Amino acid sequence: MLSGDGTGGRLSIGELAQLSTTPITTLRYYEQRGLIEPPEREGGKRRYRPDVLMRLMVIRFCRVAGLSLDEIAEVVTDASPERQRTREIARQRVAAIDEQIERLGLARDMMAASIVCTCPSVERCDCGAMEPVIQRLQAAAIDLE
Repeated sequence: MLSGDGTGGRLSIGELAQLSTTPITTLRYYEQRGLIEPPEREGGKRRYRPDVLMRLMVIRFCRVAGLSLDEIAEVVTDASPERQRTREIARQRVAAIDEQIERLGLARDMMAASIVCTCPSVERCDCGAMEPVIQRLQAAAIDLE
């Protein structure tokens, strides 16, 4: 759906919002925060380069990964040769995501065990359904909070 109206493939704010599934208000906010470059204006209207779509995808996945907008700004504007700050942020988030996956795995296993548990209370399970989960929980060195 790139513009075919002589704008050189540039996107209106509405087209960008639709293609990226990002609300127009969010696009304007990202401009204010410096997460995306302010677009050129043609005839008084914002016209974004198509590569802004990739930037928005990066921003979306950074948000899913739990980065703050300040951290995202650091990542998307990091033009240093080694990108040390970006790598540091990424290492921290990978570790946090791995820990979250472990906690969610335990929570999932607990829910699955509660489905098959035949005891009147999962806290007092003596049918054995909870035993593997309890063992994993005791062995895991993770913070459940």
